[in-house]
Amino acid sequence: MQTVLKWFGSVSRAGAIVAGWALMAISFATVIEILGRKYFNFSFRSLDEIGGYMLAGVSAFGFAYTLSKHSHMRVTLLFPYVSASVQSFLNALAMVTLAAMAAFCAWRGGAEVLELVETGKRSNTPLSVQLWIPQSIWLVGMVLFALGAVAMAFHSLALLVGDRARLNRLYGPQSLEEEISTEIAHAGLADAKEASRT
Repeated sequence: MQTVLKWFGSVSRAGAIVAGWALMAISFATVIEILGRKYFNFSFRSLDEIGGYMLAGVSAFGFAYTLSKHSHMRVTLLFPYVSASVQSFLNALAMVTLAAMAAFCAWRGGAEVLELVETGKRSNTPLSVQLWIPQSIWLVGMVLFALGAVAMAFHSLALLVGDRARLNRLYGPQSLEEEISTEIAHAGLADAKEASRT
């Protein structure tokens, strides 16, 4: 299981890097679009449409990367007031429900892409994009997210039976103190990198 989770972390990180560069590209193109419209009577064609497709794809890969870092938001108001065994059950339940939601989205997304391929539908825009192309990019991100979520769900259920303390460490929400320590560590790492450059 550790091999699968390590693979998921590596692939989702690569996807997040590509998504980040895609956002940089669309931001740069938007700046050129604004300057072109204002000063040169020039405009890209349907940049907003491309940005919309990109947002969907970036979001899907962002879900996967966020999951690999255990950074999804959780409501933990009552967590400090329940026992460790109840916490472990809630942590496993959270992973199972997340996996079910991710798998459902990937399944329905796959059905949608197949339908678009069969019908050959195009966007009702000047670009007239075959809709299965941007939908497929989104689907790849969602499938990656679903695979990671399902793997983590099975892992959390195995730990629920075998090692609840580890389950709480790996899949439980961070305490306030842990979040502060993590942010301080990230800030210190950034400062160290900056110092090494100067």
